[in-house]
Amino acid sequence: MRSTRISLVVLFATAMLSGLTGVAAAQRDVLLNVCNDTGFSVAIAAAYRTTPSENRTLRSWFLVEPAACLQGAVNNVVGDSVDLHVMSGEWRWPARAGDAVYCTPANSTFALATGAPCRAGQEARTFVRLPVMASRHRGVGQADYRVRCSDLNESDADLCVGAPRDERGLAQTVRTLEVCQTGQQDSDTVVLVSRPDGGFEIAARQTVPAAGCADIYRGFPPDQTILVGGVGDLNDDAIGRFCLTGDDQAVVQAAEDGCGEAAWITPERHVFRSNVSRFTAFLR
Repeated sequence: MRSTRISLVVLFATAMLSGLTGVAAAQRDVLLNVCNDTGFSVAIAAAYRTTPSENRTLRSWFLVEPAACLQGAVNNVVGDSVDLHVMSGEWRWPARAGDAVYCTPANSTFALATGAPCRAGQEARTFVRLPVMASRHRGVGQADYRVRCSDLNESDADLCVGAPRDERGLAQTVRTLEVCQTGQQDSDTVVLVSRPDGGFEIAARQTVPAAGCADIYRGFPPDQTILVGGVGDLNDDAIGRFCLTGDDQAVVQAAEDGCGEAAWITPERHVFRSNVSRFTAFLR
């Protein structure tokens, strides 16, 4: 009698497990409900299982306009999760730790998801794993995600708010200027950017150590152009001499008789090329 009860319990458990496995292996459509809380468009890549194996299909890119939500379906999803990656400019979500990494091309794709090492033209990108929940549509799942500037690190979060858009509507590439001092003395280095009124303002000012380098500017310079020079340093490639006024955020171009008692710089002009996010300027 005891043996019979144990056998029935085992048969019941086996039947339940078989039923659950069948449910987990069933294909269904999943509605991606991704809301973009930024001021620029973002692009989305999704990876998901379409068979009981652990292999995942990668689809990229879905475009979501600013202050809008994407409600697009991915088909034949197996399992209870979808992996998601979001990008715009050089910013990536998830901004911190993720759940998976897949090699993702710059162009649209519908292919098997692969891991590193990545082939030429692909980049290893971090994905967040989203649970698939029930939706209002019968037999259709739903995965929700919100893209926020506040999820980035503090400095990027500040730049993200109000970031300008490129020709595709995505966030412009953030420009980072590294300055290297090749001389034997520290340099009080100043970065200037243009103002709408035709003048210039100080965008960054920092001491760069002798024979050292430092990132001193990160942002969106107008016309992708910056001026950089060391206070009191003569520069053979300078575009002119500028006097630093008492206002730390403003400069004026030097008159013929010089800057008097005011500090001055003779800056060199640098222009960031398209899609170049980082540039190194050398002070001698």
